[in-house]
Amino acid sequence: MHNVAIVLAALLSLAFFSADHAAGEEAATGRDYQTVVAASSKPLIAESSYRLWVPDDTPVIRSLFVINMRGAGRRLFVDPEWRAMADRNSAAMLYCEFEAKSVRDNGYGLSILKACEQFAETLNRPELRHAPFVLWGHSMGGRVAQDFVRFKPARVIAFHIALRANPTSKELMEEEAAAVKVPGLYLMGANDGKPADIREHFREARRNGSPRAWVWLPGQSHWPKGMHFEKDETSVIDWRAWAAHDIVIQWTEAMIKLRLPMNVDPRKGSVDLLPVDLTKGWVADVASKEHGPVSKLDAIDSAKSWLPNEKVTQAWASDSISESD
Repeated sequence: MHNVAIVLAALLSLAFFSADHAAGEEAATGRDYQTVVAASSKPLIAESSYRLWVPDDTPVIRSLFVINMRGAGRRLFVDPEWRAMADRNSAAMLYCEFEAKSVRDNGYGLSILKACEQFAETLNRPELRHAPFVLWGHSMGGRVAQDFVRFKPARVIAFHIALRANPTSKELMEEEAAAVKVPGLYLMGANDGKPADIREHFREARRNGSPRAWVWLPGQSHWPKGMHFEKDETSVIDWRAWAAHDIVIQWTEAMIKLRLPMNVDPRKGSVDLLPVDLTKGWVADVASKEHGPVSKLDAIDSAKSWLPNEKVTQAWASDSISESD
């Protein structure tokens, strides 16, 4: 029997949230589980601990929100709005408790997959072996999300890179054709480090026909106000603004609907995700904030974000600022 423990979700929430954190959103109920993946040399698997949150009344888990512990990931894992989104979409949330800069060559990518296998076996949830991922990472955790897309692009519905302050090696910024096709949302603070390489990563992906979007978050620094590695005194208002819930949650749900086949059952095996049709949707100019349907603006323009629909585009226009602001 693998090392899996059950913890009431409410107890975990109390560890990270004060009462005001849950204000404005009716918390989804669910259960927390834990597992530890043992290290292995053949194949190379890194040792790490993982938490899994599963909403109540979820007969089949259709996707997994995979969150890296770096930076603000701990807060996002217990965020009531993200848990409500998981509940609405028959998704579970996986929290990865490791420090890493990448996952492809150091065993952490396989460690994540091994954790899914262990949870699948112990919880009698065979769908966890195949359920596709939505990846989220802050700071170095964003690099982990970005690298997992290269590691297993067919397993990823979409990914988020939240507030990257420092530059990255050229090798880690490369991207293969299959990875380029994975939708991504780049959330960058207007008061953060603004490394040029991640901006070029977005532009290069767009030039190659990637369904990705860039958001400049007004007034936001690398961390939310009141938060750092071992501190979380962030109010709900400051947290929501920094995490850009108003666009991120709409964008994520839209990508799930676009890419995850409606009647798919991951208990039966691997899921073939649907490609994104760039001839549909909306585009928005990062520099000027001009936006409109693809039929009126160039969909393959490295200066423009591709967005799935008008509603998400309006949220983008409200949440972001132009480069000249």
